[in-house]
Amino acid sequence: MEYFEKHSEKHSENHFSGKRYYLYNCRHLPEIRLADTAAIEPPYVHRRRTPGEYIIYLIRQGEMYLAENDILYTLKPGDFFLMDPDRTHVGKKATCCEYYYIHFQYSSLTALELTDTELGEKLREQKLQSLMMDSSRRNLAGEELLMLPKYFHLASDAGYHVTTQLLNEAIAFHNSPTAGCAALCACRVLEALVHISRQFLAAGLQETGNQSRGSRKVWELLDYLNMFYYEAISGDSLEERFGCNFDYMNRLFRQSVGKPVFQYLTEVRVAHAQELLVTSLMKVSQISEKVGFSDESYFSKVFKRHTGVSPTNYAKKHNGSA
Repeated sequence: MEYFEKHSEKHSENHFSGKRYYLYNCRHLPEIRLADTAAIEPPYVHRRRTPGEYIIYLIRQGEMYLAENDILYTLKPGDFFLMDPDRTHVGKKATCCEYYYIHFQYSSLTALELTDTELGEKLREQKLQSLMMDSSRRNLAGEELLMLPKYFHLASDAGYHVTTQLLNEAIAFHNSPTAGCAALCACRVLEALVHISRQFLAAGLQETGNQSRGSRKVWELLDYLNMFYYEAISGDSLEERFGCNFDYMNRLFRQSVGKPVFQYLTEVRVAHAQELLVTSLMKVSQISEKVGFSDESYFSKVFKRHTGVSPTNYAKKHNGSA
């Protein structure tokens, strides 16, 4: 993690060389000012400037030698780089380079200076939050904070392809005079940022050592519960599926998530039931079965215990206020 600090001109294979990262609320759209591709060749180099806005570079071909606040970055194909509004940058070497660039303002983007240990803790927290599926996460008025690195190499061809496809669509919308295209451009840029955040999270957990065997088991279990909550799930079925003693898994799960497996599963099922009661015309008995309860009476009892009202009254209350 010393690449940026040593001001080395060598390209680093370490995804997490820098100490600067960013949190952003992915429920807010950035304001896009410029979005396009560029191709430069000698003798051109980037002029010295303090942009007053964020700038994203994603390198397509060639190399870019760029200094920001006198720290030299050597960017190669597949490299994502985020420049700060209040930092001065300048080109340091004339080369041939093709790249995407996005100039934008983003009020929800906040810079962080993190040690390696702090980064690992932050990534672990991000992973856990991304998998939590209780009703509070469904409050669209709230925050959903994701993390971006200053520099990140899109190592997989699939990851790079998806990101560039989104940026190509953003550029097309940016250049279109049609009504609503500015919003669509911002949506595509945000989607690209979310995609990069996910790749950064996955790679970061592995590199910072936060993907121990036990934690991987918890993440796998969380994924399974969120995807297959409607199935008949028991301690025995989980033991068979994950090849692990249920009591051990439950203990790890409680340590990581703060609640036992079946309490979490119940909250996931109730959250999905809440959605269906408000957005569908299904009967309570149908919803009960759809979210994983075989007995309607038991479902109603559990639902009331978690929400304070019966499923029928919950539907009447929320459909009446729609």
